[in-house]
Amino acid sequence: MAITLPVYILDKEIEDGDWVVAQLQPIGIDARRVANVSDLLDESELRAPAVCMVALRPPVAQVLALVRELTQEPRFARTAFILLGPVQSKRAAFEAGADDYIVTPPDVIELRKRIRLYLDRAQLELRLVDETRITQEMAALSQSVFISDRDEVLVELPDGQAITLMEHAALIAQERNQLDAILRYAGDAIMLIGTDGTLHYANPAWEILTGHPASMTVGQQIDWPPVTADAAVGQAIATALARGDLWQGDVRYVLPDGRELEVALTAAPAFDLAGDLIGTVVVQRSIREHNNLHRSKSNFLADAAFQVRTPVTNIKMRQYLLRQAPPEQRAMHMQALERETDRLSSMVDAMLELSRMDSGAVEMAREAVDLNRLVADVMVRFGPAAEEKPIALTFRKNASVPPVVGDPAYLNRAICVLVDNAIQYTPGGGRISLHLDRVQHGGRGYVTVTVSDTGIGIEPEAVPHLFERFFRSERAHEAGLNGVGLGLAIADEIITRHDGVITVESDVKQGSVFTIWLPLDRTG
Repeated sequence: MAITLPVYILDKEIEDGDWVVAQLQPIGIDARRVANVSDLLDESELRAPAVCMVALRPPVAQVLALVRELTQEPRFARTAFILLGPVQSKRAAFEAGADDYIVTPPDVIELRKRIRLYLDRAQLELRLVDETRITQEMAALSQSVFISDRDEVLVELPDGQAITLMEHAALIAQERNQLDAILRYAGDAIMLIGTDGTLHYANPAWEILTGHPASMTVGQQIDWPPVTADAAVGQAIATALARGDLWQGDVRYVLPDGRELEVALTAAPAFDLAGDLIGTVVVQRSIREHNNLHRSKSNFLADAAFQVRTPVTNIKMRQYLLRQAPPEQRAMHMQALERETDRLSSMVDAMLELSRMDSGAVEMAREAVDLNRLVADVMVRFGPAAEEKPIALTFRKNASVPPVVGDPAYLNRAICVLVDNAIQYTPGGGRISLHLDRVQHGGRGYVTVTVSDTGIGIEPEAVPHLFERFFRSERAHEAGLNGVGLGLAIADEIITRHDGVITVESDVKQGSVFTIWLPLDRTG
């Protein structure tokens, strides 16, 4: 049975501290507020917290000095210190020894995830230490085989209950089986390394993370700590291990096979029953996907700010000119204002659509979709726009194409993006054709939706970037065509969520061919 690990919130502000407690307790976290350091030390006398959250209150320098002292206290060797405060104090908090930092006001979901992460790590470390203890107790019991009647030998448990040696052995075996199941199915990579560098234990998640079977590595010496991308981080890990201290942080290092790992790593000392250091428990979780997502989010926000600035600037300029213009020119400026407002509105709508997809708020249906009917609907929608230009817009139905599994509304949206782009980038008198096909590729069956045009084409160096957010080719800029550079990103995201891809072939001044590939083996 898992031990409930306490979380203390050190905050002199009753209302704010109790608010944090109220967010954590409903998800089963043993959270409690302490008003001052004296109360924290008293509460930690018998049992130190797994996590101690400290609110940064003025004077901030005094609180940081306090955190620096607390992290050096032996009783808090295994406690993760998380500070809560304004963004400008984040760097100073880490310099003071904080393990993590949460910007206030905290997001409830992020707060809960962050605390749960540290509690899960602490639980796993305790379980692995228990595994070592159980192994030693089993070894000690195996040396008692010379006792003729083990059923009569009594063992006293910590709670004072007396049981026979055989009952004790059965209890230890049961506990070991429970721990083995927990460690085997844990999502984090866990290993136990001896003081001489020998790998004594590694769970399946460790095998998946490193790509090395435990059966070929356990019992051998490994390079630890690893050579990190930041030499200072590697040195900090080595120093902590040498002193038998806990170390936590994000690490980037290279495996012997050349693969690079980005992990959130916890290294905790493991002791035997006599209190002697026997090695280090290492818990790792890959954060590459999280970091990539964070970088994408930062880039997206930077690109969005840059792209929004242009229409906003144009709107301000037109407002100024409208106030100064004579009556006969006001209609012209109003039309320009309308265009820029529509452009800004389209951009915001597209950004919101992508944001909903990124956040997982969009759930796509899985039902049989008749692509012949779907494309026919698209033809009806864009027929007037094509006639106005004029462009010959044609669709060749294919009765042999079977239905695909997907969301009809979102598949319609993706095809509309391709047809809309084709109309924009094809001069009057050009042609756009759509057709469906059933093909085999790489041992899989696909239905393809192809949109071909005789437009201005795309320069070869721009093709790899077409599905990047806010990307627009030089030819699009030169032609003065409207657009925000998000349509293809949306279409690509939709098709990716249908386990498909979009491919592009294009020649400058000859036209482009966009093909959507949807797998037939996708189940509903």
